[in-house]
Amino acid sequence: MTLPDQSNLVRWGKSTEKTCYICGKAVGTAKHLLVGCKVLLDSGQYSRRHDRVLEVIREAVSLSVARAQKGITTNERSVGFVREGTRATKSNVKPYSILKAASDWTIMMDTYEKQYKIPEDICASASRPDIFLFSRILKRLVMIELTVPWETNIPKDHTIKVNKYYELTNELTRNRFVVDLYAVEVGARGITAKSLYNLLKDLGLSRTHINAFLERTSKAALVGSFQIWLGRERSLDSGGERITRVS
Repeated sequence: MTLPDQSNLVRWGKSTEKTCYICGKAVGTAKHLLVGCKVLLDSGQYSRRHDRVLEVIREAVSLSVARAQKGITTNERSVGFVREGTRATKSNVKPYSILKAASDWTIMMDTYEKQYKIPEDICASASRPDIFLFSRILKRLVMIELTVPWETNIPKDHTIKVNKYYELTNELTRNRFVVDLYAVEVGARGITAKSLYNLLKDLGLSRTHINAFLERTSKAALVGSFQIWLGRERSLDSGGERITRVS
């Protein structure tokens, strides 16, 4: 879908100003507005959209943790045995999950409004993955890092985030923790990457839950981007006046 951003309005003869209304520097394309405007970045607009999506992912993690704490899931793939001449049914097989049964799974989440610090007995590090899930009993950790990029940037941003936590992963491993790192992406226009599906599947969620969470994360990203889009010609202050740029 082609959006009526400043660049396109000029191309269509509907405007003579193609510069971004917010920063007054770059060409006002949809890509710039939704993921590349420094003023929007510094003001926390992108972070709030990110946190809206992250909250849905946290709910998925919480659901998986609740099941693990009840001993429903297992960290080994189950093998179902059936009588000769009969077919296996869904009830014969329990879903695989990276979360082994334990009572002390703890979820920590880093947002624009509230940050956390990794417990020093686990690792002395200033790094803060978006979601930090750990069990001291099992010596097991799951780190989740979310990005809400322009869809064509998903492969590049995925690699950047994996590399970002390379040293932290190694340090945690040296501290004798088993570490799972998930860099996941939901595009600014609502396209969910395979990385998110893989996370939800590894959490041991059912197909129904996976589809529901994929739909909700997509909607959360779209709603956040729509709010940014609606404010493209207004200032970021409460007055809502159009920005007057300084040359």
